[in-house]
Amino acid sequence: MKNGIRWVTPPIILHWAQHLRSTPAHEHDTNNRAEEVAEWEYVPEGWSAAHSDPRIKGWNVDSILNVYRAKWPVFVKQLEGTGPFGLAHESDLSTRTDPIYHNILMSYAYALSLSSRLKNEISLLDWGGGIGHYYLISRALMPDLRIDYHCKDVPLLAEYGQKLFPQAHFYSDEDCLKRKYDFVLASTSLHYSRDWKAVLRKLIGAASTHVFITQLPIIHRADSFVMLQRPYRHGYDTEYLGWCLNREEFLREAAESGGKLIREFVTGLEVKIQGAPEVSEFRGFLFQVHEA
Repeated sequence: MKNGIRWVTPPIILHWAQHLRSTPAHEHDTNNRAEEVAEWEYVPEGWSAAHSDPRIKGWNVDSILNVYRAKWPVFVKQLEGTGPFGLAHESDLSTRTDPIYHNILMSYAYALSLSSRLKNEISLLDWGGGIGHYYLISRALMPDLRIDYHCKDVPLLAEYGQKLFPQAHFYSDEDCLKRKYDFVLASTSLHYSRDWKAVLRKLIGAASTHVFITQLPIIHRADSFVMLQRPYRHGYDTEYLGWCLNREEFLREAAESGGKLIREFVTGLEVKIQGAPEVSEFRGFLFQVHEA
């Protein structure tokens, strides 16, 4: 679990070339590196690669926080008003009308509204929630809903998120799992845990009603495998490993952990991973759970 902390944070989930329209000056060096190597690559040796390659630093690095901080004012501004929700904090934030991003956030809106039905207040655990992006998104989607927000992420991001939202609760360890939540969210984060099955069981166990695992890289024919992402084009001076999960295996583990699937979502995102046996697509899964 100590190693797993490095991987828990929302990833950049697509070849953003078709979405990025400008490149900040501070990203030039990392972009040059990105042009030399594939951004996504199949890793047949699995998670052992993290011990042999010093470039695999995970998510607890300054460059990621620096990018988040630089984009934060624009992200906050984009959520204001009555415009569409077609934006993503992982992108360059040049538009709020991207249909894929809109699909992702409207899927989340459905899950949030279902979990908060007939309630004025809910408790929410955001597993791998960065510096609190989904806290603002949730408040923009449902401004009349009071949210007791709890976020788990790597130390650098959790510390900064707590400064942004002193009324919320940020964790860099698993103390967040010592209580129950009305709604548990894991957006682009579960597959960055080496022991994803154990984490899935804990997330389902922490929910009193609903768990939403979304933006999860899914394959249908091949066995689950490990991939490497080199996100230099986004200004991140790091590399990290993650799973592409076989859909049937994932759903079987969720069911055995107490999660009843009530809705599956497609995001429209696909990733072609160099050397991989199958193209990965990102999906979402909303589960209902019942307290013992």
